[in-house]
Amino acid sequence: MNARRGLLLAALLAAAPGARAELYYVIVGGLGGNPEYDEAFATHAHKLGEAAERTLGGDARVSVLVGSAATREALRARLTALAARTKQSDRLAVFLVGHGSYDGTQYKFNLPGPDIDGAELAELLGAIPARAQLVVNATSASGAVLENWAKAGRAVITATRSGAERNATRFAEYFAAALSADEADVNKNGMITAQEAFDYTARRVADSYEAEGTLATEHPQLKGDNLGSFEIARLKAPAAVETPEVVELNAQRAALEERIAELRLRREELGENYLPQLEALLVELARVQERIDAAGAQ
Repeated sequence: MNARRGLLLAALLAAAPGARAELYYVIVGGLGGNPEYDEAFATHAHKLGEAAERTLGGDARVSVLVGSAATREALRARLTALAARTKQSDRLAVFLVGHGSYDGTQYKFNLPGPDIDGAELAELLGAIPARAQLVVNATSASGAVLENWAKAGRAVITATRSGAERNATRFAEYFAAALSADEADVNKNGMITAQEAFDYTARRVADSYEAEGTLATEHPQLKGDNLGSFEIARLKAPAAVETPEVVELNAQRAALEERIAELRLRREELGENYLPQLEALLVELARVQERIDAAGAQ
């Protein structure tokens, strides 16, 4: 590759996959073990997905994995694709709903088929360039990963304070409710931040045990910076202002971004054919983005 092509490709890579900072959601409803929990976990995951889609205006940047589709391989594939697709200025919100386990050494998130452990999840999250990340682990025993998962740029919320709190949690139900609750919006700006959602949920969880007169078996925790500025849900869908032309261009951009993400996963397989194909897609993406920007300025 000559110097001129190298400079062009470097510039395009810096700009891809588009000029805007994006927010991506990954929502997983894990293995229930019985019909009651299967239904509950799927319901909570879908409600979180609805809030995410409302926030982004029905955008395709929302991934919801539930039931038999919520396998270790499916979750790995989704996070790996985001590692190829996202850029540093993007944001990522990951919600894990279901059962977790901790044997004193290793945490596992229970999924259909093989479970996924905490170390593997941390590695997959660490490979994603998005510098602002929020991980909400609503599973039992989730507190076991709080210290290990939290890092600069990544805030972590857990349903329990340690791996020893192993009972099924109520956290996911109330957290999903928080993303659509006017009561959770403390500053009344129409957006729910991670801090607002946590405060609402922790209060509702504590109140539910107190109302029953039972000892609480979960104690939500959080660790990380900028929870008060990480907006994770919009209470009302954004107004539809896009013209048919912009809608079509956005669809083209999304398709190109997916093709680029898939191509990056095949880098070793393609060998010397990888960079020319990547350059062609990036050039096409840049042209589509220019048309989107121009349409928006009119």
